[in-house]
Amino acid sequence: MLKIERQQKIREHLLAHNRVTVEGISRMLKVTPATVRTDFRELEAEGYLVRFHGGASLNVFEYQEDVIHKAVGMNAIEHDAGKTEVGVVASQLIQEKEWIFLGPGTTTYYIAKALAHRTSIHVLTNSLLVANALGGSPSCEVRLLGGNIHAEGLYTQPANLHAELKGVYLSKAFFSVDGVDISSGYTLSDMNVLDLFKTIYANCGRMFMAIDRSKFNRRAFMKLDSLEMQHSVITNDDPPENFLAYYQAHGVKVYTKSSMEKPQ
Repeated sequence: MLKIERQQKIREHLLAHNRVTVEGISRMLKVTPATVRTDFRELEAEGYLVRFHGGASLNVFEYQEDVIHKAVGMNAIEHDAGKTEVGVVASQLIQEKEWIFLGPGTTTYYIAKALAHRTSIHVLTNSLLVANALGGSPSCEVRLLGGNIHAEGLYTQPANLHAELKGVYLSKAFFSVDGVDISSGYTLSDMNVLDLFKTIYANCGRMFMAIDRSKFNRRAFMKLDSLEMQHSVITNDDPPENFLAYYQAHGVKVYTKSSMEKPQ
């Protein structure tokens, strides 16, 4: 059996059982334990599994990401490098034991992914992507808002949002948008998110707009709010200069990877 065929068999067995042993794979494929250990090392380098003494387990976080990418389509992850950067910056602004809200969309999924290995993180969300990214982490408490599932956007729509959030106070909230334009402000393609945003905005201490570089100088279907609203921005390094100048003139704090690395 060729190595590529052998490793594919190991992948399939891991998907079915989540956990395998060197001895078990050795018997199943009729190869030496040394060969199996070499295969495990190579598959671990690919991010597919995590080795332990005598065996290996499926790398759940990497596998979930692959499933999510297929679910939301390739167009949604075209700018995933930029969103990954935004997610890491956002995660550095979140403290242990504070309650935060992560809104729908793929950008907030990357924030959740950056939080997956943190401890004592409390998250309220209506995003199935966020719940999926954090649901397997024993050190994160995740509460998913109930309601009907919006299949295309992969989020829930509570029947009575205001009642469900009555008495709830959040330290920080993070939303993404479909377009950012100086004259039109923040805009969305999905009008169902508007009421959620306004309700969360009224119930949180700080609002953050998480925007990867692809969203600047774009305008979507519906206005969410102006760029002058009380909020902070998380984006990639080197955003358009006219936006930086506008934010600075209106007292809007902008966080980037570079700004977070500078001594405070």
